[in-house]
Amino acid sequence: MKHVPIENLRALVSVFDLQSYTLAGERLGRSQPAISLQIKRLEQLLNVTLLHRQGSRIKLTDAGRELYPMAQQILNLNDQVVAQFTESSLSGEVRLGIPSEFASTLLPSILGQFASSYPQVSLQVTSGLSRDLRLNASRGQFDIILTVAESAPEGATLVKTDQLVWVAASHELKPSLPLALVLAPEGCIYRRRALKTLVNKRDYRINYTNSDLAGISSAIRSGLGVSVLARSSVPLELAEVRHSNLPDLGTINIYLERHGRMSEASERLMRYIEDALR
Repeated sequence: MKHVPIENLRALVSVFDLQSYTLAGERLGRSQPAISLQIKRLEQLLNVTLLHRQGSRIKLTDAGRELYPMAQQILNLNDQVVAQFTESSLSGEVRLGIPSEFASTLLPSILGQFASSYPQVSLQVTSGLSRDLRLNASRGQFDIILTVAESAPEGATLVKTDQLVWVAASHELKPSLPLALVLAPEGCIYRRRALKTLVNKRDYRINYTNSDLAGISSAIRSGLGVSVLARSSVPLELAEVRHSNLPDLGTINIYLERHGRMSEASERLMRYIEDALR
């Protein structure tokens, strides 16, 4: 009887979630070639192809889409078993604030794995603009917040530097004149960077404003314009656009900030997110 190795399934899920063999290797403590080999062996074991590249994105094949949710279930069950007998004493409540774009792309798998590993910890996760998260954190509403910023907030820990990119419904975008934009409201760092880079370079108009990534994504797919996101947070239904008429947007920093007296559960979650993103 064949047996599917847990570590190979974890490699597959991590590569797809992080959209990078290198980042998956960093998360799992293995080299990029070792991660590639694990997925290749999984494909050989099952006699299918699971992943393929499409532009800058890593896509699941039909077989990959079938296996992926089953792999998540197996990994969650495995982590629950480990937690049941090794980490059962960790409990409590953690209030986490994260930017909306990471709420629906980068962090679900990380938080899901944490919840499986520490089932007695209650997570309360709220998404919003980094500006609003900091304001609410100062009012005592969060234990930890993940934020994006151009300069380091006081006491924050830098966990990742990411490239800002133009995104649209298709790689083959031909930017309009003036450039049609879909952006978050005033106060969003992505909006500020987009408008700053476009000044004196090309005309633009803002067609749609929404603070939630789901609303922005829907507007882009409806043809209302292009937007700006951190590369690691681009959802699968959108595409990064590289066009000579679109200016370079530079990079952005992602920080973890702690607020108030941290419980053991809060400290554990902060280290967990930090290790995963790095």
